[in-house]
Amino acid sequence: MITTVTLNPALDRAYIINDFKPNKRYHVDDVNITAGGKGLNVARVASILGEKMNATGFLGGYTGEFIKSELYKLGIDTSFVEIREPSRIFTAIVDPVNNTETILGEYGPIVSKSELNEFVKEFVKVLKYSRIIIAAGTVPRGLPKTIYGDMVKIAKDNNVKMIIDASGEYLREAIKAKPFMIKPNLSELEELVGYKLNSEKEIIFECKHICRQGVEVVSISLGEDGAIFVTKDEAYRVKVQGKVQAINSIGCGDAFVAGFAVTLLKDHDIKKAFKYAVATGTANVIEEKIGFVDINNVENFYNQVKLERVE
Repeated sequence: MITTVTLNPALDRAYIINDFKPNKRYHVDDVNITAGGKGLNVARVASILGEKMNATGFLGGYTGEFIKSELYKLGIDTSFVEIREPSRIFTAIVDPVNNTETILGEYGPIVSKSELNEFVKEFVKVLKYSRIIIAAGTVPRGLPKTIYGDMVKIAKDNNVKMIIDASGEYLREAIKAKPFMIKPNLSELEELVGYKLNSEKEIIFECKHICRQGVEVVSISLGEDGAIFVTKDEAYRVKVQGKVQAINSIGCGDAFVAGFAVTLLKDHDIKKAFKYAVATGTANVIEEKIGFVDINNVENFYNQVKLERVE
């Protein structure tokens, strides 16, 4: 089983409003409401790919109940810690006419020390039946900068692989604990290293430096240019050949992680996992839904993926 950790999940609400302009009153043309958060997107896609999934983190209020009910509908087990404050709402106003997306994101709840302690207890339980843990996304107020790093240490003590998809200080602290894999995008890597990376050679150099600190795999997602995977010994460029007509790029990184983790767990072949990561992320980009793939598209893209060793 794979478990995803989403510390700051959200009720995602997207209003579809044609020709949206401020200071006007609108009747909404359409609204889509989903359970959101990077870890939940990973769980959805991994479940579609056939893996038994569990999702944990913090949930509170009616928004938390909605999120939990949506996961149950998908057959995803949950072991969230209930908190006093409600989970956040993330609102997007999508204007298809002008091709704009206006985002209104709440900060989310403040997690108390006692609620954090309950989560740590739950996390230890989860390790007993999980072979891979994926922790992804933002962190709610009240939690320490070391929260991801602390989870990595506990997971390593229990021989469970941990994948981290975070940014800023949370990622920096996680690296110190030596997770199995991290997956920043290019801008997140640049923030981490402190300068703009202008070439593939510079990207690989910095990834190798991270691997020398104890991280086994560093994956840099590059959008339509595919991804670079780096270990302490090797570096690979991985990309779907041919033109892909993108519809929605939101959640592609989460699908990417799902494809990697499911394949690694099933086949124990890391190069195959690299290829399936890119194929699954690409399959997400041609869907309107966030954190969704058609498994047939994943297989088709997999057959078009080129994996090339570059160092």
